[in-house]
Amino acid sequence: MTELPEYTLVRSRRRTLALEITPSGQVIARAPLKMSRARIQAFVLEKAGWIRAHLARVRRQNQLAAQAGKLTAEDIQALRKGAEPGIRERVHLFAKALGVTYGKITLRSQRTRWGSCSAGGNLSFNCLLALAPPEVVDYVVVHELCHRKQMNHSPAFWREVAVALPDYPARREWLKMNGPTLLARLPDE
Repeated sequence: MTELPEYTLVRSRRRTLALEITPSGQVIARAPLKMSRARIQAFVLEKAGWIRAHLARVRRQNQLAAQAGKLTAEDIQALRKGAEPGIRERVHLFAKALGVTYGKITLRSQRTRWGSCSAGGNLSFNCLLALAPPEVVDYVVVHELCHRKQMNHSPAFWREVAVALPDYPARREWLKMNGPTLLARLPDE
């Protein structure tokens, strides 16, 4: 019989039960307020294989990040400065192709986001994109520009992304698999 993985239970007003693996390797079960502990434990036990696989991936990513080393403030500044012209160029190119406008472009060292688009059309990108392949940078740029047409992640939004980048799922997958390793290189707060 499979052993129940160790997890932290967080209850809230949510309607569904979900699992989260944090970058540090903590397993969090998020459950509705009134859901029975037996139902939650059964769910966690049912997902034990998924949990083991994702914990192994997190450990591997953290090892790779440790081997590459933490970035210094100077490294981050250099990444920001080096990435900005290329990202600006890609934003201009894809905005024209998508028929959208945009406001200000900023680059930051963010811990959880690769990009964002404000309601006013201002775009923000993670300077760590300088360490990603160009096709992944293009995916993030297109993703944020498509929010100028759809400020959500609805099927209509993803259709807009697919028009510009029919192979966006592969680019998105690269970011999902390799992004945590890049993010782990940011200095500890």
